[in-house]
Amino acid sequence: MLENKAPVNERSSPTHLGVFVKAPKPGKVKTRLARSVGPLDARDLYVDMATDTLQWTQALNRCRTTVFYSPAGELKACRKLLPEGAPEPFFEPQCSGSLGRRMQAAFAHMFQHGAKSAILIGSDCPLLERNLVRQAFTALRNNDLVLGPAADGGYYLIGLRRPVPELFRLRHWGHPGVLEATLNTASKLNLSSRTLPTLSDIDQGEDLPRLGSELLAAWLKCRKGLRKDFPVRVFRRLFWEPGTQIYNLAKSELHQPPTEKNPRSRKA
Repeated sequence: MLENKAPVNERSSPTHLGVFVKAPKPGKVKTRLARSVGPLDARDLYVDMATDTLQWTQALNRCRTTVFYSPAGELKACRKLLPEGAPEPFFEPQCSGSLGRRMQAAFAHMFQHGAKSAILIGSDCPLLERNLVRQAFTALRNNDLVLGPAADGGYYLIGLRRPVPELFRLRHWGHPGVLEATLNTASKLNLSSRTLPTLSDIDQGEDLPRLGSELLAAWLKCRKGLRKDFPVRVFRRLFWEPGTQIYNLAKSELHQPPTEKNPRSRKA
């Protein structure tokens, strides 16, 4: 296995961020989205989402970042998702089993490696940014659990101050009741909790028109200095590659395309 080369000053950080990624293989990632746009375009959009995510996660200060990748034998392919020049995070393979089992194992790993507070995110929520993760870490000072609700009824972020395996024992994942079921379990365990603003993750073709509108709003916030991180690769994929099904779907509810071809992420 290739050596982890994360910066030394992050090795002992008490705040840990885990990012779930998958090897970008056509037909293996974003399979529901692929039904609308085809496996190659779905793969390309996933690569953009994952790389944009890893761009801003590596800009978090005083935080140890671990990329939990799947399948276990695809480290080299998943490493290619890193943006050029970005600091190297830690890499760990996801275990086998259900999503709940894999999340539970990821949290166990982070707490075993010194985390006092730990957050886990996916790589398919383009509008997630550093400020929300910082808000989540701040909320964990006074709460046992932090959740970022997804528009589809799941969650795009979960944060904990200690392992709570009971939260990951749902029978079914990927349905609209995941967030509610998780909050119900937390209540039964007397866990204090906090929720963040709702964001959209991208799972299927009908998510793209909404994403297009939300990206334009985020782009305008960046121009006004109200937002630091911007998913520039996803933005270009949706608006500057005419002829693809992704482009057609993203613009289906928009009347005016953006007029600037190179929006840039503003650094903190």
